[in-house]
Amino acid sequence: MPRFPLAPLAAALAALTPSVMAAPTPALPIQIEADNADGVGQRNANASGNVVVTQGNQRLQADWMQLFADTDEIQAGDKTILDSGPDHLEGGKLKLHQADRTGELEQPVYTTRTRRGRGDALKLLFDGPDRYKLMQARYTTCGPGNDDWFLKAGQLDLDYTRNIGTARDGQIEFKGVPILYAPWLDFSLDGSRKSGLLTPELKVGGSNGIQLTVPYYWNIAPNRDATFSPRLITNRGIMLSNEFRYLEPTFAGTIEGDYINNDRRYGDKRWAFNLQHKQALAPGLTGLLNLQSASDDRYFADFGDRIAVASKTYLPREAVLSYNQPWWNLSGRVVKFQTLQQDAKNPVDTPYAQLPNISLNASPALPAPFRANISGELVAFRHPTKQNGDRMIFNPSLSMPLATSYGFITPKLGLHSTSYRLDASQGASSGHQSRTLPIFSVDGGLFFDRELNWFDTDLIQSLEPRLYYVRVPYRDQSKLPNFDAGEADFNFAQMFSENRFTGNDRINDANQLTVALTSRLFETYTGAERLRLAIGQRFYFQKQQVTLSSPARKENENSSDIIASIGGQPLPNWWVDSSWQYNQRDHRTQKTGLNLRYQPEPGHLLNVRYRYDRAPTPEVKQIDISGQWPIAKGWYGMARQNYSLEDRKALESLLGLEYNAGCWAFRMVGQRFVTSAQDAPTTLFFQLELNDVGRLGSNPLETLRQSIPGYSKLN
Repeated sequence: MPRFPLAPLAAALAALTPSVMAAPTPALPIQIEADNADGVGQRNANASGNVVVTQGNQRLQADWMQLFADTDEIQAGDKTILDSGPDHLEGGKLKLHQADRTGELEQPVYTTRTRRGRGDALKLLFDGPDRYKLMQARYTTCGPGNDDWFLKAGQLDLDYTRNIGTARDGQIEFKGVPILYAPWLDFSLDGSRKSGLLTPELKVGGSNGIQLTVPYYWNIAPNRDATFSPRLITNRGIMLSNEFRYLEPTFAGTIEGDYINNDRRYGDKRWAFNLQHKQALAPGLTGLLNLQSASDDRYFADFGDRIAVASKTYLPREAVLSYNQPWWNLSGRVVKFQTLQQDAKNPVDTPYAQLPNISLNASPALPAPFRANISGELVAFRHPTKQNGDRMIFNPSLSMPLATSYGFITPKLGLHSTSYRLDASQGASSGHQSRTLPIFSVDGGLFFDRELNWFDTDLIQSLEPRLYYVRVPYRDQSKLPNFDAGEADFNFAQMFSENRFTGNDRINDANQLTVALTSRLFETYTGAERLRLAIGQRFYFQKQQVTLSSPARKENENSSDIIASIGGQPLPNWWVDSSWQYNQRDHRTQKTGLNLRYQPEPGHLLNVRYRYDRAPTPEVKQIDISGQWPIAKGWYGMARQNYSLEDRKALESLLGLEYNAGCWAFRMVGQRFVTSAQDAPTTLFFQLELNDVGRLGSNPLETLRQSIPGYSKLN
């Protein structure tokens, strides 16, 4: 958790002040050098002219030095320099009583490479063993000669006996203008967590207007904390947010909650809740809770400031209990979903609840090269408007993977047995249904390599043919329910799977062979993949009869679409990843995608993406351009435009500016994204970041990372 940003001022001194001002260590010898030295008996001693006192890695330099045995006092001046490892402190006259560790150093100026910062003060007071006071203290991470910003404190007390610092009249000054003030605060000196105010956050834009959040962090215990975040939303009201975290030897979790008593735009109270809990109940036995809820369908569309949050559709409420052993595991799960209907024109289907889902997976040891896998599942599906039922699955398989340096072959034989008990609900009849299918597959491939030299570059080219055969007999499944089955996306990876459906309610009939060829070019000495070419196609030896909703494959259709892809890093700083799905029957492209990136160095980035898919209605045709590029000294522009060519509208637009001054950065970002047919919220981000100290304003970094792949934070 970040602290109020004045804390680094003391943290910078934490590695500096105690060490350079510490009492001599008896185990290490002390060496004193000077141009002149004299003493009065054994009571007083004087040294002058290039006085240097060293002990270990600590070094004190002064124009002169006096030692008074009666009072055990050291005085040095007129200029005093103290070094401890990489840290440096200098000032005017020094007075220090060794016994009680009291005294003062005039006008200290310090540099700490440990914290990459520097600062000064009017006076440094020694207030006892490991206790210090700095009057009119300043701190910055800007280099010498650059005074763009400072952390300031009228008085800074550092108590290393309790590892607590206290600042009075603290403020942040930027370009000579105070921008944040705190009359009093205390903080930790050893990096441990401490209760206190966090940096306020300001957001502008969208239907909410201006949002001001002032978080307070409560360090309840070393293993528990909470953050309270009251938020003023000008167009809606006051929202109270809380995050509570806990960590115990056997369990850990987070509880989050938001509440607004009266949303002026919505006309009622609104809230959201999220509980994440994990617990080790016994050796091998673990539990998990994931409970999410919101007051209404529009909650995240109104209060989510990122696409992933604003477009939430399903909120799970689940509990999981798992027992894991070396070769088998058993788990039980209950889950229901809250479905958020954000767009009335495009309603979302509510998934089945699983009350419960009990699954077993086992991999018993067999003599090499055989491998066995046994999976089973028992699920009770419940839905408010659809037929309910129970499903039991038993799916054992036996494989024999054989691999050499030049190839592999893996024959596999399995059995997929499914049994249903259906309730008489929603107009459907009750009864029992079952399906048992043997599944046979063989996966094999070869590896060929040869050495090449192109343009004075040593390369290795691989050639990797692969065959994958699947045989599954036909069973009529038209009378079976569909609780969780869907049509899998047809792509290069899916061609090497047994079933073209997701879930377990539909198992395709198959007598098919997938043929694929991959070739790669690697640099011999770096291993960089310069080029990757792949092409594949599935061939059918019989008509497909099992379908989900789309028409069955035609009887004369004996092959799938062709899938091809090109990827790699063909040139320095250039990356490409493309795919193409071609329909031979209709002689047209079914799906294609192109991702192109140019990034010669951090902050110099250009992404171009194109996506086309004929299957949906309407078809998908999108172009996505994003980048980050310097536009003037210290200035960088960031932008993204995700545009639907089919709908002739922007799905996401982002435009931003970032100024990197070395020790601070300023970001200004505007984002507009579509969450539904009626909604396209706009959010503005303004952030000032002081290096190694903290950030003020609203944070756009997560938005930039999600919207611009490869975005680099430059300071």
